[in-house]
Amino acid sequence: MNININTGDVRLTVNDDESRVIKFNPNDLAFIERFYGFVIEFEDIENEYNDKKKKLQEVTEVDDMGLPVNMQDHINLMKDTGEMLKGKIDDVFGEGTSKAAFGDANTFDMFEQFIDGITPYIQKSREGKIKKYTSPAGVNKRNVMK
Repeated sequence: MNININTGDVRLTVNDDESRVIKFNPNDLAFIERFYGFVIEFEDIENEYNDKKKKLQEVTEVDDMGLPVNMQDHINLMKDTGEMLKGKIDDVFGEGTSKAAFGDANTFDMFEQFIDGITPYIQKSREGKIKKYTSPAGVNKRNVMK
């Protein structure tokens, strides 16, 4: 005996690579709560990152090789912010998601691309749920159930 249950999981490959899969369920309220919390937090992280980057760029002194004397600080900022965001993505989507999505790459732009790529799937799913309860057919259906 067997039962098949459609949980509503969405499976997306990264750059058409079947070994790099992101899986999530846009119908799962716990996931939606985590995702929207992350999106809100991402904006704060982005603002903080940009503020710190701007302060680092104010240092105009260079070393003997022509590199900013605070180059390691620039690297650490990008590295630390990237690792934090990868951890948050794994918290929302599940362990290993950031590795599947980004590999070993670490640029701020890739996180924006990730959010921009995932959001339409979530919006589409949520839109269907809202229409179900706001359309005339949905209203009639509820009246029949009373």
